[in-house]
Amino acid sequence: MTDFTLDTAPISLFWDAVRHTPDHGAACEYDAGGRMCGRISYSALAERVKSLAAELASRFPVGTRIGLAAPNTIDHLAAWLAIQSAGMVWVPLNPNNGRETNAKAIARAKPALILASTEQAATLSGLSKAIGAIPASLRPAPGFEPVLRTASDTMAIKFTGGSTGEPKGVIQSNRSVMANIINMAERYPASGPVVFLACAPLTHGASHFILPTLASGGRLVLTHKPDPSLLLRLMSEEAVTDSFMPPTLLGRLATMSDRPVRAPALRRIIYGAAPLPLEQYQRARRAFGGRIAGLYGQTEAPMTIAAINEAEMANPALQASVGRAGRLSTIGVVDKEGRPAGRGETGEIVVRGPLVMDGYLDDPERTASTLRRGWLHTGDLGHIDADGYVFLTGRASDMIISGGFNIHPAEVELALAGLPGVDEVCAFAMPDPQWGERLEVAITAMPGHHPNPQVLTGLARDLLGPVKTPKAIHVIARMPRNPVGKVTRSAVRGVVYPSPAESGTASS
Repeated sequence: MTDFTLDTAPISLFWDAVRHTPDHGAACEYDAGGRMCGRISYSALAERVKSLAAELASRFPVGTRIGLAAPNTIDHLAAWLAIQSAGMVWVPLNPNNGRETNAKAIARAKPALILASTEQAATLSGLSKAIGAIPASLRPAPGFEPVLRTASDTMAIKFTGGSTGEPKGVIQSNRSVMANIINMAERYPASGPVVFLACAPLTHGASHFILPTLASGGRLVLTHKPDPSLLLRLMSEEAVTDSFMPPTLLGRLATMSDRPVRAPALRRIIYGAAPLPLEQYQRARRAFGGRIAGLYGQTEAPMTIAAINEAEMANPALQASVGRAGRLSTIGVVDKEGRPAGRGETGEIVVRGPLVMDGYLDDPERTASTLRRGWLHTGDLGHIDADGYVFLTGRASDMIISGGFNIHPAEVELALAGLPGVDEVCAFAMPDPQWGERLEVAITAMPGHHPNPQVLTGLARDLLGPVKTPKAIHVIARMPRNPVGKVTRSAVRGVVYPSPAESGTASS
């Protein structure tokens, strides 16, 4: 895989694999009840892709935007490959997004067609006149040749930030996609075919593992829903080698067995989308051994701004790091004025290189504020050590200023996540007449545990000192999540204080 270059058309990786391994299994699919829905070989998948791609090419010019909304299914996979093979621009619409968020994304991207599963077609009904079912069969198109667009052409328009305001349409080029593939191959080397367990949505980060898996002649194991029991079963039954999931799901898998998980073929589980507290890592390590890896990216620079492999994660000094840059990314740290920070100094993480987006769709002002002097400003705070490893502190926009002191919520969350009985942690700010803002924390308990907020507050003071100790710790039943599975501070605040009238009084 490292032989590929930035000028390689990403979709060509699939067609090369079809030629080399036509009879290998390309994908299998399991429904929400754990039943296998089907399997498909490379040759059969290629025929489906050709038929749909030929249909798209007969209706639309190259570069047309095509929406896609479906769970993780073989239909979804075939449509995803067909959109690219026809030279179209993929616009993913997350099935878990609310109707309003998807409506805004559709209004901005204006896709000429939205391919959807039956369920999603009903959910999106009325938002576009161009919604069609993903066809299960079309006329064969044996003579169809895939359209291989250039590196600078747009591969996808992905929407991000809808939970905090208007969604931003991130323009990702073929070059950006290839840079990520090359970075992942360098940071996560693999010998032999990959069997990838796709439990995170293909409309989001898991899509970046499709082409690397198929390029290896491997197989995608698609699941409609990330049921922990099913995932553990499939790791063994399908001889899974790799998977990608948020830390919360990794934690659930790790707590389901009091002995090491039996998955002989497993090479690595890669976590992403959120930090992995040390206690959660240690739990995962007890369950899966030294097979935990991590990555750090954002839609504007997908997946591999930095990555840490399983061997590096085994080093205690690096377990709080998100890794180091792949060979096609350059990472820096700048102060508030945009000047380079010194080695080890905290500032905003910036990145440049072919991984970076082309900009935001129809939003030159926001593009100019994010892409400055050749660098993508991530909005994340952190530092880089002498060996190039990146350590994140939190989001610049999340900074809490209490009594004149700067408090990074992520630092507080990581400390509290290691306390007895604590499962998940989310820190947030509340208005306060004395302090300006006060730090509060919501936690969920590990199964069978009943943590006491007063006891936790005392332990937190020992770890963090008085300034960073939460003014209140709230135990809640579950953390609210956005459509891509992330915990948002505003949603947690709404759970703890469900109405404005209650926001002036803290409770434990």
